Amino acid sequence: MLPALLEGFIPHGLRTRRIIRLMMQSQPIVNGPDRVGQSAAGPCAQAATRLRRGLLIAFLTLVQVAPATSAPGGHGHVHGQARLDLMLEGARLTIEAELPMETLTGFERAPRNDDERARLQRALEALRASGVFRPTPDAGCRPASQALRWSGSAEPATAASGLPSDDTHLDLLVTHAFDCERPARLALIEIGLFDIFSRLRRIEARFAGPGGTQARTLQRNRKVLELAR
Repeated sequence: MLPALLEGFIPHGLRTRRIIRLMMQSQPIVNGPDRVGQSAAGPCAQAATRLRRGLLIAFLTLVQVAPATSAPGGHGHVHGQARLDLMLEGARLTIEAELPMETLTGFERAPRNDDERARLQRALEALRASGVFRPTPDAGCRPASQALRWSGSAEPATAASGLPSDDTHLDLLVTHAFDCERPARLALIEIGLFDIFSRLRRIEARFAGPGGTQARTLQRNRKVLELAR
């Protein structure tokens, strides 16, 4: 229960939620006639559990501070910059991008007229296309699902509804999932976001997979994310 509650307060990403789950793994509970509800772990394992919880507290402190300092003026995003989380678990590749509205449309808040709504609609349609993220063909990855939603909302993102009426700065969360026939052959992923949005200059990408984790910075002249083997 605790990891699920905490995940609602973490600002960004698949990798962050995975770290929380790993940190909060606890020892099994023995349900015998004489030891109901007691931990099956000895003193060393109990100490390890306390250590994991201490590390979790430190981790939460860091991720809560990071958004406040990530952009000038106190906003949690930077114009022209996107964040990308990628995770390979078994045969499932999940990619989650976070893009500021300004990068998508040229304005930061909800659209105010038909022209702005049309501009936003074109951006959303482009992000739903299958070519936004292109995994290595040899891996045999097929699109499985996709979702677009505004940061802080569980509803699907549209250009006409679900947007705040004030000048709140908006971020769009884009998730594409793939099922890969040969995940061991996944060597790189071409990122098509630079081709779609001329205002996008930089992507901070993080990848987690069987071989570990890695972080890369992508730019307009470097659009391919090469994965560590």
